[in-house]
Amino acid sequence: MDKGAHFYKCDFQVHTPRDLNWSGENATTADERKVYAEELIRSCREKGIGALAITDHHDFVFFPYIKKAAESEQDTYGNKIESERKIIVFPGLELTLATPPCQALLILDTNFPENLLHGVLTTLAITPYTKW
Repeated sequence: MDKGAHFYKCDFQVHTPRDLNWSGENATTADERKVYAEELIRSCREKGIGALAITDHHDFVFFPYIKKAAESEQDTYGNKIESERKIIVFPGLELTLATPPCQALLILDTNFPENLLHGVLTTLAITPYTKW
């Protein structure tokens, strides 16, 4: 019987190639983003990370790819990972604020509707990032 409380090793400030400060290789096509997402989930599994928040600066583009990679992750035998062992992925943003000058993380519920993510940017008066 599930008692409700669970411990997860988490990383709640994960950046992707879309982030303004990214210094690694870019992933500009849908296929490259899918590969990046699968590699990220594989790396999290190897490190024992059970939950992460994708918090690029002012951008949600990679979140759907990473969430899908986590949901469709397979074990070494090609079997889908059981629901209770899946890596949890939260959509988020790292915000650069002017007053007071600081950084803030906005982390949304993992079940936040993907079709409303752009509305978060609009509500916060954030111009969508257009790196590529």
